Amino acid sequence: MTQIRVSDIQSSDVTVDKSWKKLSSLWDRISTLQARNQRLETKVSTFFEQAKSQFESYEIETCSLVVMKVERLISFIARRTIKGERRYALYELIQEELHALESNPFWTGSTAELRNNFQSQIAVDSQFQAEKAPEPDEFETEAFRDMLEEMLGVDIDFEHEKLVEMMKNPQDFEQYLRDIAQSHQEKHADIENDEDELDNNFYERAFNSFKQEESATSIDDIKMLFKSSALNKLYKKMASRLHPDKERDDSLKKEKHELMQKLSKAKRDGDVFTLLQMGQHWLPDFELDLSPSAMKAMIRVLETKVTSLNLQHQDVCSNGSLKGMVWNRFSARSKKKQQTNIQQHIDSLIVCQADIKESIDTLTTVKSVNAYLKGKRSI
Repeated sequence: MTQIRVSDIQSSDVTVDKSWKKLSSLWDRISTLQARNQRLETKVSTFFEQAKSQFESYEIETCSLVVMKVERLISFIARRTIKGERRYALYELIQEELHALESNPFWTGSTAELRNNFQSQIAVDSQFQAEKAPEPDEFETEAFRDMLEEMLGVDIDFEHEKLVEMMKNPQDFEQYLRDIAQSHQEKHADIENDEDELDNNFYERAFNSFKQEESATSIDDIKMLFKSSALNKLYKKMASRLHPDKERDDSLKKEKHELMQKLSKAKRDGDVFTLLQMGQHWLPDFELDLSPSAMKAMIRVLETKVTSLNLQHQDVCSNGSLKGMVWNRFSARSKKKQQTNIQQHIDSLIVCQADIKESIDTLTTVKSVNAYLKGKRSI
C-alpha cells in the first residue's frame, strides 16, 4: 500500500515511489492541457464574436434578398408559358436557393411558408398537367420520379400505379410534398440543436463518447478506482461536506449545490482527475491509501484523460461547430490579415447582394425568366 495526502499529488517534494512520480507528472500534464484548451476556447470564442459582429448583418441581408428572389421565382410557376425543361429548371433553381438559405448558419428565419407555397404551386401545376394529358405511361412516370428525386433530394420508391395516382391527384401529391418539407425542417432543426449542444456540452459528450471507445480494461480501471476504499471514502467525505442541505447561508447553499453537482458528475463519468482536484481544495489533508494495482489503474485513467484533452483541443478548431468554421476561415497570424479576410468576405457578400437585387429587378416577365433559366442551364 502507498499512502499520501491528496494535496501532495503534484508536489515535487514527495518522492514516495516511481508510481507516484508518474502520477504527479500526469497530473501536471493534465493541468497544463486544461489551461491550454481553455485559452484556445476563449481565443476562438472571442474571435468568433468579433468577426460575427462585423459580417453577420451582411449575411442576414443576403438571406433576406434570397427570400425575395425565391418568392419572385415561385410566383412564375403558375405561368403556363414556362414549359418543358425550363419549368424543371425553375423548380431546381428554387430548390437550390432554399437549400442555400437553410444551410446558412446566420439565417434565423424559417423557410416553412416558402416551401409550403412552393409545393402548393407544384401541386396545382401537376393537376393542370394531369387534366390535359393522357394516361401517363411508364416512361413518363419514371421521368416524373426522376424529377421529384432531383428536386427533393430523396429517393421516391413508389410503384408505377402509385406515381400515376399521385400525378392525377394533386391533393395526395401536395400532402406528400408537405410531409417531405416537414421532415426537412425537423432535420434542419436537429442540426442546429446539435451545433448548440456541441458548443454548450462538448466536453461531457466527447468524454463520454471517448470512454465508450476505450477498452474494457480502461473501464474496469475506473470501476475499480471508485470501488476502492480510498477514492470512495474521499467522495463520500466531500459529498458530506458539500451537501447544500447542511448549509444555512443561502448564498453558500447555491454554491454548494453547484459543487455537489460537479462532484456527482465526476463520480458518474469516472472523472478521477476532477474528483482529486476537488479533494485538493476541500480535503487537502485526506490520506489516500492505494494498492499497487489501484495506483496503476489511476495512472491509466489519467493517461486516458490526457488523450481526451488532446482530442478536445483538436475539436475546438474543427469545422464541426460554427465557431470552429469561422476560426478556420478567417483567422490568421496577424490581426491585419484577419481583418483583411473578414473584409474580403463582406465585399463578396456585397457583390452577391448586388447580383441578387439585379436578378429580382430582371425577373418581371415570363420572357425574362426564360432567359434567366436558359443562362443558368448553360453555366
